[in-house]
Amino acid sequence: MTQESLSYRDAGVDIDAGDQLVENIKPFAKRTMRPEVLGGLGGFGA
Repeated sequence: MTQESLSYRDAGVDIDAGDQLVENIKPFAKRTMRPEVLGGLGGFGA
């Protein structure tokens, strides 16, 4: 039995739209930066 591969797009995920969202909210997120923040915006689980 062979399995068809499933892409993110097939699953309803639009990576380009997600990347654009991150770019759009960066200015707002930047205003919340404090010395206690360890990472930047955009990396999942980073």
